[in-house]
Amino acid sequence: MTLATGIAVPVFIHLWHRRPGKVLRISSVQLLAASSVRHARSWRVSDWWLLLLRCLLIVLLALLLSQPVWRKPLTARTVKGWVVTEQAAYPAFRHQIDSLLRQGFQLHATDTAFTHLRRPDELTPDTSTASYWQLLQTLSHKVPADLPVYLFTGNRLARFSGPMPAVALTLHWQTMTPADSVDNWNDYTYLLENDSLRIRKGRSTPSGTVFSYHDTQRGNNDTATLYYTIYTDKYPEDARYLEAALKAVRQYTHRKISLLSVRQATAIPASQDWLWWLSDSPVPANIKAGRTIRYATGTPQIVAATIGNTDIRLFRRLPATDTAGAMWLDSYGNPLLTKDNLYTHIDPTWNELPWSGEFPEMLLELMLPATWEKQHDRRSIDTRQLALPAPAAAVKPAVLPQQETSLEKTIWIILFLAFCMERYLSSKTAVKSE
Repeated sequence: MTLATGIAVPVFIHLWHRRPGKVLRISSVQLLAASSVRHARSWRVSDWWLLLLRCLLIVLLALLLSQPVWRKPLTARTVKGWVVTEQAAYPAFRHQIDSLLRQGFQLHATDTAFTHLRRPDELTPDTSTASYWQLLQTLSHKVPADLPVYLFTGNRLARFSGPMPAVALTLHWQTMTPADSVDNWNDYTYLLENDSLRIRKGRSTPSGTVFSYHDTQRGNNDTATLYYTIYTDKYPEDARYLEAALKAVRQYTHRKISLLSVRQATAIPASQDWLWWLSDSPVPANIKAGRTIRYATGTPQIVAATIGNTDIRLFRRLPATDTAGAMWLDSYGNPLLTKDNLYTHIDPTWNELPWSGEFPEMLLELMLPATWEKQHDRRSIDTRQLALPAPAAAVKPAVLPQQETSLEKTIWIILFLAFCMERYLSSKTAVKSE
């Protein structure tokens, strides 16, 4: 609207009308007559059509800058259906997509706006890392529930993070395996007890991700020994259970690990990689460790649960005050192990960790986690997991979806025609004035 006020400029120019001077012949008797004082200017509009065309040009420019669209309700009566595809998926489903487009389906990109495209060659590479479930949620607000939608995407499992949304869509979803379906990388390197190097290598394929170990002679890699310290004052049995589990981890990995168990705080080294503080007292400020896990304090609660996704039973736990970065949860979703606090004890009266063969595995995953990033993940989702929930359980959008059609091309055409007419009338007016 601000730009449209620019029409005041041509209006002012046309109102500021200067009448041409009167031409008299030489020796005319009118030169001898007394002349009256007249002004050569008058406030009146001249060249109405030229004024209207120039005002129209300014209004069209203002509309063009505002990127106008034409909105109308999107229903199965007005549109036959949508085809939403990624550029990488188009070659794999070319014949099916082309057949749907010939039947009258609209082609749309997989961006957040679901841009309407005229031809498949207008598809751009998909660089998004957002979840396909999020894409599905956005799509449900763009189309009505009875409109057929054909969705063609990749099947990379990393793009299916989060819960599946309950949406009302007539969806036909087909997936394909991307070209780069296999990835190999070095995940972790550490020093063994015999001073050789062990390299943990990762290999990810559509069927899964596996890790293998390869031992080599020590080179120039600087991998130091890991120092683990267990401190306890009144829980010696807990310390023995934990020490046995850590020894099992060391025996399995052959990692060069120095394990120390003490009952006096003064015997704790000045620094270590891991410190297990099995005590109710606070950790002294002068003790340094790369990672400290301490017993939480509080009144124990009697529970009947399990630890995480295991069958390890949990009998007692402490109320969690620090829920950030929870790594172990009970079957009710309550934190058992966070970044710094353990909200249970390593004791048979608290849980079955001391007697479980899964306890060393849990410690191995905690201390030597697989550090591979999402970029290495080549696993594919099972197509059976793409089945949407029943329509009765889906949530229908409250607002009727709208179809937007860009008016930029139409305005450009009108703008060009108006400009040509303005130039024609302007030149014609100039010839007349001469």
